[in-house]
Amino acid sequence: MSTEPFAFVHIAAEEVRRTPDYHLNNADREDRNSLVIQRTLGGSGFFRDARARRLVPVGSAMLFSHAEDSDYGYPPEADVPYRFHFISFSAHGLEPLFRRIRTDFGSVVRLPEESEAGALFNEIMTRTRKRQFRDRLEETDFLHRLLIAVYREQVHGTRTSDPVEFGHHYLRNHFRAPVNLKDVAARCGISREHFIREFSRRYQQSPGVLLRSIRLDHARTLLGATSLSVQEVALASGFTSSNTFCRAFRSRFGHSPGTTR
Repeated sequence: MSTEPFAFVHIAAEEVRRTPDYHLNNADREDRNSLVIQRTLGGSGFFRDARARRLVPVGSAMLFSHAEDSDYGYPPEADVPYRFHFISFSAHGLEPLFRRIRTDFGSVVRLPEESEAGALFNEIMTRTRKRQFRDRLEETDFLHRLLIAVYREQVHGTRTSDPVEFGHHYLRNHFRAPVNLKDVAARCGISREHFIREFSRRYQQSPGVLLRSIRLDHARTLLGATSLSVQEVALASGFTSSNTFCRAFRSRFGHSPGTTR
């Protein structure tokens, strides 16, 4: 993969397909450096990889690259036109986030019209087709914001579809702030006891252990990369005091934060 940091849109277009003749395999593509977000506007498409075959209805999109063994197209069982927008863009600087979305949520994701992700997708479509991007820096910024919004949309969706997973994402995204597990569970719509029990069963560690691990890893990075005091590192990593932080740090790494620095 290229180390070029700035991405650009190859093409942004709308298509309508009406028969199963529309069937493409990414393993046959020549351009191996393209990432694609294909959003359904009408009817439904399908996406298939080694894990499963999934339909892609209105309000959702398929994410794929041209460097994988997967295929997609018009479902043979469909009886209405499949209308879609797609954005094909370079992987430069964006591939890790793109891959993370697919790892965490799969290749078929929520992308409703009324969402932040939907608005950014439409904006990229418009700017590309009207040649309104100022430069590759602006293109990269919009594409990165789109991927972040897509990720956020999936997390939001888990609040009702999978409260425990929503809690997992919440802890990872809010570790710097004071976190009360009762409040987190309430955000998930379940009891504290149920949240801790199901979280521990699924992720093989309790929410508290995960939260402390994330905070300590972040703190160790700050110690090595900044001149912040131990007290400042503790607070910036979500600990309530330097004493609590130092005890947890020594227990995890076997030495004090000062020794690490």
